[in-house]
Amino acid sequence: MEDIGGILSVDSTKGDVILLDGDLGAGKTCFSRGFVRGRMGSEDERVTSPTYLLSNTYSADAAGSTKIYHMDLYRLSGSEDDMAPLDLDNAFENGISLVEWPSRLNKKPPERLDITLSIDSTIQSDDGSDSKDRKMKLVPFGDRWVERLRFLESEGYFEDLMMDSSALE
Repeated sequence: MEDIGGILSVDSTKGDVILLDGDLGAGKTCFSRGFVRGRMGSEDERVTSPTYLLSNTYSADAAGSTKIYHMDLYRLSGSEDDMAPLDLDNAFENGISLVEWPSRLNKKPPERLDITLSIDSTIQSDDGSDSKDRKMKLVPFGDRWVERLRFLESEGYFEDLMMDSSALE
C-alpha cells in the first residue's frame, strides 16, 4: 500500500483530493504514509493515523506553501458542526487532501480519486502463516485524475498490479 501511495503522490498538487474507503485495517493509513513520504521526499517522515486528532497536516514542499491534509472522519457523524473544524472547503481547494472514511462527507468534490481498499480473504503463505489478500479499486472523477492514472499505467507504474482499466477509457 505504501508503494502505491508513493506512486500516486507523483505530480500531486493543490486541489488534489483522494478519498480512501474500506475495511478497518485494510491499509488506508498505510497508503497515506506512502503518499506523504513520497510527496515530501522523506522516507523517515512520521505519518500516523489521524483517528483521534481528525487531521494531520504535512508540508508538501520545502517552502511550506502546499499542505497535505490527512483526515480521518471515522469518529464524525457527518453533521456540519462535526465537519466545521476541518475547514474542508479550504483543504480541498488549497491543499492536497487524503480523506479516510469519506462516507461521512455530505458532499464529495467533483474532481477526485476514490480508492476502496478491501481485505478479501485469509490465505496460507508458503511458510505456513496466514496473510491477508488486499484489493484496491481506483475510480477517477474528472479529467485530471483520468489522465494521471492513464499516464502512470502507460509508464508501467502499475505493472505488478492486477488492473481493470475500464475506468480509464
